[in-house]
Amino acid sequence: MVFEESDIQTCLRKAVEIRDLYDLYVLNGKARMKSVDDLTWVCVEYLEKRITIEYADIPVEGSSIKAAFLALDDGSYRIGLLTGMSEEEERFVLCKELFHVIFDEDSRRSLDLESHLEDYTTNIVVDDGRPNCAAAWETLAEIAATEFLLPFEVREAHLNSGNAVDFAKLATRYGLPRLHVEIACGTGNLSYIRKHMKAAGLID
Repeated sequence: MVFEESDIQTCLRKAVEIRDLYDLYVLNGKARMKSVDDLTWVCVEYLEKRITIEYADIPVEGSSIKAAFLALDDGSYRIGLLTGMSEEEERFVLCKELFHVIFDEDSRRSLDLESHLEDYTTNIVVDDGRPNCAAAWETLAEIAATEFLLPFEVREAHLNSGNAVDFAKLATRYGLPRLHVEIACGTGNLSYIRKHMKAAGLID
């Protein structure tokens, strides 16, 4: 999937900014495993976002959608989560939806859910796919959630340690699904993030 350079840089800068804000205001914020509950608190108290989190009475099994967020006319947000996710999966999914709230602006929204889902699922598996803005920000929110929960520098350090990466141990340590950790630690993924982190002035 191909993103606008300004979008991927905005995504990475904001992920780092939010992580720094979390570290500053959350007790033991620099602990290895970040609390998504505390991230919600940061969004409410310091970003002044009004957020309601609810569980939909719909099982996640067999569904390609695990959660959604709604931006309401009064400026508040509702996040709906499907039931039946593992603790690790729910942490990541909720974190991603919180980044949707953080990133929210009119140009990044889609009011046509069917078209939005089709564009997202059509482009996600295509290396040079060019999704519309709303669909692109689905993946950018996932990238931001990854950078918040399992930072690039941690992933790169493990990959460059000279030892085989223990994905199961890393997943447990940071509270993420193992498969997601394996993808996030892939050499292609890390190379891509390094390139855009550097372009954004976040690393040397």
